[in-house]
Parts: sequence; structure tokens; C-alpha cells
Amino acid sequence: MASSTARAAPKTAAAGLDAFAEAWDSFFAAIRQARGRAAQAHGELTLSQHHLLSALAEDRELRIGELALAAGVAPPTATRMLDSLERGGIVKRMSSPDDRRAVTVRLTAKGCRLLEDKRRLVAAKRRALYESLTPSERKQAQHLLSRLAELIAEL
Repeated sequence: MASSTARAAPKTAAAGLDAFAEAWDSFFAAIRQARGRAAQAHGELTLSQHHLLSALAEDRELRIGELALAAGVAPPTATRMLDSLERGGIVKRMSSPDDRRAVTVRLTAKGCRLLEDKRRLVAAKRRALYESLTPSERKQAQHLLSRLAELIAEL
């Protein structure tokens, strides 16, 4: 009897891991789809652009490397994104007053407006998601999201 229990435990653990992996994949697929839908909206910032530009809020000016670090992207990725944003009049690049070799980035007035619009939209969608959960689910979600963030930071 003990041997059948011992054999069942690994199968149950494997099934649990499979179910977790499926939920994980579904969650990130939903995020990618949401990003894709946001990218299709005209006259708005994409979620990726929003994340990149959030560090520039509050009238800040940052070097491209600092901006990339704050957004969690590689500097070449940030540079490519900034190329497009600069063409759209959303950011302005300037030589750093501290180091002529460095380039700093600042939001334009248009960029400030678009970033604020995107922040309001993201906040509204987050609120709608929150309100769609039961009080118990809200508590569970908060706990799980916090715990997953801790664990992922340790990887």
C-alpha cells in the first residue's frame, strides 16, 4: 500500500506542475494579447512605450541607459523605441549638460499628455479587473502576485 502512495505522489506533483505551467502560459499569452491590442490603437502609447516612458514622468530627464534600466529593457531596445517616439514628437533627445558624449531624453508636452492618458487607461483597466474579482479572489490575487514577484526576483 505504501508503494502505491509513493508512486502516486510524483504523478500528482507532475500533474500539479503541468497545471501550473498551463496557467502560467495562459496568463502570459493574455498579457501578450493585451499588449498587441494596445499596439493597434492609433494615437496612443503601447504598453511597452508606457513602461519605457514612465521613468520620465514628473519632468525628469534621463540618459538612455538609465531609461533602459528603469524599463527593464536593453539599451539598444530602448534606443529603437526612442527613435520612433522621437519621430512622433513624444520625446526629445539632447546632449547631456554633464557629459557631451551622453544623450538624455525628456518627454515633450505631447509625450506628457499621451503618458497621462495611458496611465489613466491602465488604471481603469486594472480597476475593472480588480472589481471583477470576488473579495476572496482579490486577497488571493494580491498575495499570489506579491509572492510570485518575490520569487521571480530571486531567479
